[in-house]
Amino acid sequence: NPARPTSLLPLHFLGSGWRHRRLIGRLTRSRVAERYRGSLLGGAWVLVLPLLMLGVYTFVFSEVFRARWDGDGLGGFAFALRLFAGMLVFGIFAECANEAPGLLHANQNYIKQVLFPTEILAWVSLLGALWRFAMGFLLLVVFQLASSGWPPVAILSLPLTLVPLAFLALGTSWLFSSLGVFLRDLAQVVTVFTSALLFLSPVFYPASRVPESLRPWFQLNPFATILENVRAALFEGRLPDWRALGVVTALAFVFAWVSHAWFLRAKSSFADVL
Repeated sequence: NPARPTSLLPLHFLGSGWRHRRLIGRLTRSRVAERYRGSLLGGAWVLVLPLLMLGVYTFVFSEVFRARWDGDGLGGFAFALRLFAGMLVFGIFAECANEAPGLLHANQNYIKQVLFPTEILAWVSLLGALWRFAMGFLLLVVFQLASSGWPPVAILSLPLTLVPLAFLALGTSWLFSSLGVFLRDLAQVVTVFTSALLFLSPVFYPASRVPESLRPWFQLNPFATILENVRAALFEGRLPDWRALGVVTALAFVFAWVSHAWFLRAKSSFADVL
């Protein structure tokens, strides 16, 4: 059946997530536990993997490339921390986007249950990605504390900085997962898309490195605003640029709303195709 008019209202996707919060929580816990079940280190991998990543970044960019962060001459471990922060933040979106094309295929047992709210799978995907981000962020704060002292008070603004990222991840999950039901090749396209977006976003470099002539186009990328504000809060003690962040948040909210509405419109066809 087509989506009901009330389900197309702007705040419906937030209300739906709140109404099904207990189910989302149970599915997220089950998903996190299943991911590491049977492995030698179990849940410890959620800390071991970010630690290994940070070690590799530190070695490659300090010893091999001798890289320096623009403007302040920071290199070595300081450079690795900034890179690691960018990878952690971008990783939330990348994980949700790359998983989305196969999300409904991997959960066909839920799709075929008429009363199951399929749209909450995007929330489960996001919360799983946020859990791994939180563990990596904990390591980041510990190493920053060891190398530079207590993080600045501006770090408390980080949750607000991540709000547009959450909207983007949700919207992308709803859009790509619904399209992935009908387009089996979408997974390959999305992998290329996220890889390209990684290098087109200020993850490995600061936005100031982008040539002036290209900077207006570069700022159209919402990750430019998100990543720069995250690093400003973490490493420079500056509060976010609220105007720029507000614009990105509004646009990301509209994207999530439209993607959710499209998902609900297409939902009635999922069981037949799968």
